[in-house]
Amino acid sequence: MISSEEGNPARLIQRRSCQHDQVVATIIKMPFPLNNREFVGRQVCAADTNGDLLITAVPVDDVIDYGMSTRAVRGVSRGITRITSSGELQCKVTYILYLDASGVIPTSVIGKKIPQELSGLSRLRDTFQRDDQIDKMERDELGRVMKDEQQVYSDDEDSLIQRVQDKLGAIKEEDFEELESPDHLVKMGKMHAEGDGRMIIRASATIDSSIEECAAWDTHKMSRKNTKGPTNLVKTLVHDNGHSAVFHLVKDFRFPGFAPREWVLRLLWKKLAADTVAVCYESINGQNEANNKYVRASNSVYNEYKRLQPLGGVPQTRVTWTQRIEMGGSIPRQIVIAGAPKQLMHLSTMRKQFDKSLEIDGATRARNVRLIADHMEQYSEEENDLLEEGEKHFADFKAMKAKRLTMASPLTTGEIAFKKEDSHAWGRATSTVRASPEEVLAFVWDTMSRSARRDDDLVKSVEEQVNEHNMLVYNKKRSHKIMADRDFLGRGLWKKKGEGFVLVTSPEESEARPITDSVVRVKYPSATRIKRKSDTETTLEVVLQIGFGGSLPIWLTNSYVGSRAYYVTEIQEYFQELRKMEDYDADDGKAVGVRLMHPGGEKGKKPWLKVRDVVEKHRSLTKLSLEYDWLVGFLEEVVRGRWVTSGSVSTKLECLSEKEARKIGRSLMPALKQRKTVVAGLHQWKMQNRSMLELFERYDWVESMLLEVAQEVMNTAPWGLMWRVCTGASLSVLDIVTDVIVIVGYMGKEETRGYGYSLLMMLVGSMVLQLLLVFVQHRKKPWAMAREMLVVVTGLKAPW
Repeated sequence: MISSEEGNPARLIQRRSCQHDQVVATIIKMPFPLNNREFVGRQVCAADTNGDLLITAVPVDDVIDYGMSTRAVRGVSRGITRITSSGELQCKVTYILYLDASGVIPTSVIGKKIPQELSGLSRLRDTFQRDDQIDKMERDELGRVMKDEQQVYSDDEDSLIQRVQDKLGAIKEEDFEELESPDHLVKMGKMHAEGDGRMIIRASATIDSSIEECAAWDTHKMSRKNTKGPTNLVKTLVHDNGHSAVFHLVKDFRFPGFAPREWVLRLLWKKLAADTVAVCYESINGQNEANNKYVRASNSVYNEYKRLQPLGGVPQTRVTWTQRIEMGGSIPRQIVIAGAPKQLMHLSTMRKQFDKSLEIDGATRARNVRLIADHMEQYSEEENDLLEEGEKHFADFKAMKAKRLTMASPLTTGEIAFKKEDSHAWGRATSTVRASPEEVLAFVWDTMSRSARRDDDLVKSVEEQVNEHNMLVYNKKRSHKIMADRDFLGRGLWKKKGEGFVLVTSPEESEARPITDSVVRVKYPSATRIKRKSDTETTLEVVLQIGFGGSLPIWLTNSYVGSRAYYVTEIQEYFQELRKMEDYDADDGKAVGVRLMHPGGEKGKKPWLKVRDVVEKHRSLTKLSLEYDWLVGFLEEVVRGRWVTSGSVSTKLECLSEKEARKIGRSLMPALKQRKTVVAGLHQWKMQNRSMLELFERYDWVESMLLEVAQEVMNTAPWGLMWRVCTGASLSVLDIVTDVIVIVGYMGKEETRGYGYSLLMMLVGSMVLQLLLVFVQHRKKPWAMAREMLVVVTGLKAPW
């Protein structure tokens, strides 16, 4: 068994003859010029008469093989750890350590190293912390009480619930003015209360959980996760009974001149019906003495949880939060309005906490796969005509003169072409998806899936489901502020063709969705060919055309063809993220490498900043990151590909720390630069780092992943540019130095002093002219102007 610690070059644990007896070796890094210290001790675990576990450590003289050369000085350490049970899921740990580092070491160094060694207890706590698990257990218990235990309410409690419900719950949805929501799945609105003008805000969303679980999450104010907020100065919850409590909160918004706000609220929940739970909050007076340091605020909240029909076997709850804001003091209304979305985003946190989109989409896709496999329906003459007309798009595109498109991912190829008689461009995109044709068709056919949601969707519905292979879909989208919104109405049809399927969409008109003046109707004909490539791969080919309508220039609408073809890349990435670790092969490694270098999202975003997002989206990478906690840092350095010099690391894979992993990641690019081919550079790098050799042997797909990343980095590496920039900068500085030497030489002689003054005036005049140009360009940006002026004065003009 081997483990690693930050700052320790190596730590090795070797078993003795039984599980409770082992030798632990650790090397502690010391500051220069001191040698590192090595500690080797025997650990024995036993139980005392009280039932506590005791772990004792005493020094031994064993010689340890760390897998690397070391010149450490052997020190002596003794320790004892007592572990006392504090409940079913908790224990108390006491650690006492004696440390003799040997040699003459300043007390200041020892003073720094002792806390580092004792901090292992903190890492132990972090390793075994079960905050999420404990929070869930407490929520589940509260949800059970709401579901099963009968509650008796007093007249005052019923009066409070009725009062808050009449004040906030009875407000109609149309009375609220829509707020721009950071989460497009959470609808937000605001209005002003009649009489006092105070702000009332509302948020609503659908949550993938039961009404009891949602209400329990709302009322679980003292959860470990909620109490970690750095802005909470005071947070207490005192229960009166199983459904009522007093909630005291003091929050520091950390805004200059803005005093902390204090709330004292009565919290009540009640099951109004079999399918509805209400949670109410109302400010109460006289419960706590006012604190002069805080401003007392008041609040009224009505949260309603209503059960919906399950989706894919997952419970669904419609959550509506309505809150009346009174912050106390004199706060401009615009500040309150600006802060409303942030306040309501708490509902977005709940939505993400219970989000089960993968499970819901997976269940729907599995059902669709079975329907597709068993599909035996006959096709009408009209349906066959539409399918035949749609299939012609493939042949028509092949006959056109196409131009290659730059796609978001190299795994997808794209082209754009024009028909002579058609002003709107046609686009074509092709990719290989790691799934069966039935799974791909089921994914594409499920237009109402969670994965098909988009931020700009205003309305999306299936208007008509004729049969399992024929449906009419409507989609209304939000456009840019200067453009009218767009909508699309099209019929989708699919049919089995050989080893795959053909899917076509054709624009259509319907009285149920007429064309209106406020919305521009888009025509979006397309054809999709889904063909089996192998047992685990499917070739996906899409041909499409976009007619945005309205008065938009043709060149602008044609520019959207490439962005719409990105849908093919989304399908490829979606199924790649679902792949299991045991199914990974070289093609999976290549796909992951491409995704790391082309993570998508914001254009121009540096890919190494999104490595963590890519790891979290891929099921297999997430699993691997749990085994190796340094994985994200290692991949960040590899993807970044900085031009640095970094040596090799001989530490074993199991002993690797994040610091060493980052060093290994940085050393890949120098190795690539030293070899003529990427393959040779990667092989050299692998042989230099023992842990990478072990990693490649354990996971053979990792080599193809890093090979793809290395190739991408080499193609875009600015090494040649950096060489030219550095050379230019050096020559520029050298030019100024030689000018100064010549001027000083001329000034030293009477007969050439005039030449010296002339050269000096030319040099100073040139700098003054450049400084004047910098002032004109950056006069409104003082810091940028100072930086550019420094560049001019030092002569480092080339880098800029």
